[in-house]
Amino acid sequence: MPFVLAAAVTLLIGVAVTLEPYFAGDVTVARGLQSLAPDPSWWANPISRLAPAPNRYYLMAAAAVLAFAVAGWRGLAIAAGAIALEHYGAESTKAIFGRPRPSGELIAVVGSPGGFTFPSTTMTFFCATFGTLAVLSARKKATPLRLSILALSSLMLALGCAARVALGAHWPSDVLLTSVICLSWLWATARVLVPR
Repeated sequence: MPFVLAAAVTLLIGVAVTLEPYFAGDVTVARGLQSLAPDPSWWANPISRLAPAPNRYYLMAAAAVLAFAVAGWRGLAIAAGAIALEHYGAESTKAIFGRPRPSGELIAVVGSPGGFTFPSTTMTFFCATFGTLAVLSARKKATPLRLSILALSSLMLALGCAARVALGAHWPSDVLLTSVICLSWLWATARVLVPR
């Protein structure tokens, strides 16, 4: 049943995203966030740079070690699986949805991001690492430092979403819905494989 729910969430979001280049409220929310941080380069660029190499490899290793510490071999298996799926499949799924990048006529766009915008590969990576740790920490209540790992992982997911929108690389719906899809599959997997 958890996998059926995750599949339903994915299907509903996928259909909605293919129908609209952006959703109602995306422009307003993006402009609001950008007005709070008019010069995002000092904070959003360093957060965004955690996803490409070589930083991604450090995060992958840290996520694997912490997943093992939180939930043992099953946690490590979930982290390794999520990272492998992200590494080999996240970018190719963008062509399925074909959602265009935000327009510089609607919001401020830093640089010239190319390609499609959904799903956000940066947020897919953040979910494969930080999201896995958040889900495992929420599941394993008896783990030492569980609340610290859960809080830090959740904060990094939120900062990743905010950074991509602040830079104009993604619409708010791109990063939020990418996170919802990824986290729903991680939740389903952890619910089946990881005892409380």
